[in-house]
Amino acid sequence: SRNPGSAWQVPPQTSWPPGSRAFGRDAVQTPFTGHDSEARIVIRLDKPMDFPVMNFALFFPDTGRWDNNHGKNYHIRLPGFKPSEYETDISDEIIEREMGHHSWTLMHRFNLCHDLADRVGSDTEGLALLYVWLRYSALRQLDWQRNYNTKPKELSHAQDRLTLKLSDIYINEPAGRELIRLMISTLGRGGEGQRIRDEILHIMHRHHIKEVSNHFMEEWHQKLHNNTTPDDIVICEAYLDFLRSNGNLDIFYRTLEAGGVTMERLQNFERPIVTPPDFIPHLKEGLIHDFENYLKLLKSIHSGIDLESSANAARYLFDDEMNGLMDFIFHHRYDNSMPVAGLVERITAMRRRLNKFLNSDRDSGRVRDMLYLDLALEEFLRIAVERNIHMQIERDQLVELISMALENIGFSYGSFEFSECLRDWERLKAMPRFTQDWSLRAKSVLDRLGRAIGAFSEHCHRLLQPKAEFLGKAFHADSWAITLFSEEIVRGTVAFVLSTLVHHLDPILRRSAKLGDWQVISPGRAMGIVEVVDTLESIQGKIFDSPRVIIADKVKGDEEPPEGVNVVITPDAVDLVSHVAVRARNVHLLFATCYDKECLDRLKSLRGRLLHLMVNASGDVVFEEVTGEMSIAPSQVKIEYTKIARPALSAYAISSKDFREGLVGGKSGNLKLLEGKLPEWIHLPVSVALPFGVFEKVLASANNRKIAERYRELVSRIEDNPEEVLAEIRKTLLDVQPSGELTTSLYKVMEEAGLGRPGNPDDVWSCIRRVWASKWNEGAYLSRKARGIPHEDIFMAVLIQQVVEAEYAFVIHTVNPFTRERNELYAEVVLGLGETIVGNYPGRALGFFCGKESPEPRILTYPSKSTGLFGGGLIFRSDSNGEDLAEYAG
Repeated sequence: SRNPGSAWQVPPQTSWPPGSRAFGRDAVQTPFTGHDSEARIVIRLDKPMDFPVMNFALFFPDTGRWDNNHGKNYHIRLPGFKPSEYETDISDEIIEREMGHHSWTLMHRFNLCHDLADRVGSDTEGLALLYVWLRYSALRQLDWQRNYNTKPKELSHAQDRLTLKLSDIYINEPAGRELIRLMISTLGRGGEGQRIRDEILHIMHRHHIKEVSNHFMEEWHQKLHNNTTPDDIVICEAYLDFLRSNGNLDIFYRTLEAGGVTMERLQNFERPIVTPPDFIPHLKEGLIHDFENYLKLLKSIHSGIDLESSANAARYLFDDEMNGLMDFIFHHRYDNSMPVAGLVERITAMRRRLNKFLNSDRDSGRVRDMLYLDLALEEFLRIAVERNIHMQIERDQLVELISMALENIGFSYGSFEFSECLRDWERLKAMPRFTQDWSLRAKSVLDRLGRAIGAFSEHCHRLLQPKAEFLGKAFHADSWAITLFSEEIVRGTVAFVLSTLVHHLDPILRRSAKLGDWQVISPGRAMGIVEVVDTLESIQGKIFDSPRVIIADKVKGDEEPPEGVNVVITPDAVDLVSHVAVRARNVHLLFATCYDKECLDRLKSLRGRLLHLMVNASGDVVFEEVTGEMSIAPSQVKIEYTKIARPALSAYAISSKDFREGLVGGKSGNLKLLEGKLPEWIHLPVSVALPFGVFEKVLASANNRKIAERYRELVSRIEDNPEEVLAEIRKTLLDVQPSGELTTSLYKVMEEAGLGRPGNPDDVWSCIRRVWASKWNEGAYLSRKARGIPHEDIFMAVLIQQVVEAEYAFVIHTVNPFTRERNELYAEVVLGLGETIVGNYPGRALGFFCGKESPEPRILTYPSKSTGLFGGGLIFRSDSNGEDLAEYAG
């Protein structure tokens, strides 16, 4: 258990001693072994353990006597227990109440949630925990009735209190609105619960159905009388299907099963339903009429997001326009001849009106009614699109549906990315469609939208899945309910609708934009065994003893291609000047992005096979399986390494006029080469540097003696656990203390160069230390290791420059990097600073080709990056003596 006095939970079966058996639902009974004087039980526990306390009581079978320590039970506190970060007073209380032996119903759950919502307030993590709990209840993973009868009016009162409380939080805590919407979607609205008891009796009396045992109607009546739950909606729907099918019991049980109410569940109600319904032909039409109305009543109490119930409950708020919209939606909800775009247009217009009220109204009751209707409309939009998407929706209709779905997602989730995509999409809608240029523009928006959908999905998973696993385990929930928890939530949102629409429009745009299925980042031909990975980063540092073709779902851009890898294929967009792209071209590794899912799936299906791949004349990657023995070695270029002379320290800081080989690296050296060679309208940024040897000099000073010892010790054992030791080295170097001589010299050189004196010396020193520590970034370490460069032979200068407050930044390739065509330029342009290109920030830059003899550009990609970096000040850049080594990118 979680505490000595809290509810017991069954321990993991792996820890049960021999001879153990389940005892009830919350305990295990284990016999002692050995003689009376030396009897014992050996319990082997796994580490880490999921529970801090082992409770037990003693039973003497000869006499039937129990010893439970005078009602307190015995307990042992277990060492090594690691509490979850979600272990709080609130979670403990939820688990204790849910898993105990006391009486418990939906009413008790809703009352507890009402009280806990007061304690949680606007805390996002707390609201998320409450939502996970309520969703497990809605999924029937928790008891809906345990040793207690609840009158329908008591249940509806509890629902009423809770939903009004949540509506109040929605009004006053905007940051919690996303989670409040989710919580309300799991709850019935409440209302006139007493009518559930009254109406079933009226129906029975009206049709002269006797209140006698062993009849379906009476058993259901008793269940409704003592504990109505959302199961009753399913039972009513099944009974209506039974009546409409002239008494077909197979249809009755099939409808129950589809709604999650199995025959076993029926029979295990505290007021069980064990008798199948009777079919009385002359009562058929009357019963159908009455139970259709009864179903509406049940839905109004238990199913808050039922479209008809929620619309009826909110009608008092409608003006004429809203009444007209709602009538149209309701009239055409099952109309297959109605174009889906027309239906979604009305849903969007209705939600637009509701959204205005939801953002301004301060009355909890009105807000609750509008929330339920808004949730019902959102759900109906998803259903409408999903039931029509397979019917070959025309491309113009897809464009309109994406626009409306984007607007709808804004009603549910505040997201800058989605709103920016909507703004761009609305602008595109007004232009002539499906020309090559329009399709390129539209493709850039869809790429950004795809990332926004992915980010939304990751947000849901990050916020909810850990809590779902924590509570699900404590609740003994079904494994499917735990594993698929956050995924199923995403599938029920407009974001999933958007994903489906994007999936259908994307190939249409690729064809009209003439984009093809491939973008080759580094051309070549190679062969290797196919290996499929989630991320390229996951195989960094690995050495393959035979050539490999890597299919990686994700590429960040700063990875070092592992030794033995000849080919990297990814569906991810990769900037041409990202580290991994530059490295791929340096070592002649075939690196390409594949946009065709079928082709990518086919490549993945060849896992473990030997393939030959090459780029054909049209720029596509083609491949074929190779049979027979592999006779090709990994093609990655190996560098002939020449030892670098240890630089001598000449000064703590130097200006650009003193930059030269042996003092600074390639970045600073290239700036020196440009001096005096640029036209007047092109300016060089002001630059100074801490040359090679300064780091070593500072580290050797007396005030850094302990840090130097720690540094050398860490470097000596780096091969033991590179990832962990590299992180520790970087952390250690951030504690290096400056010398007064260095600070004085640096400030003097900076002022003479025109950079001025920095405002905060601590910030300057922090940046310098981080540059020195970057020698031990994982990519730099792996690059040295792959090329046989001793770590002690790489020295780090620090290049300090004035940052140009750029409106745009660009990179120009003087040779087309895709085709190697020397008479053609390729350029990429981004808003703000160029770090978003070289750092492979998600999305594309504006990319275009231009012949050297022809000034007419040909656009390849329109911009789709979500981030622009702006600002001035100083930049501190690494400038190692490895900058000048061919093929080294450390």
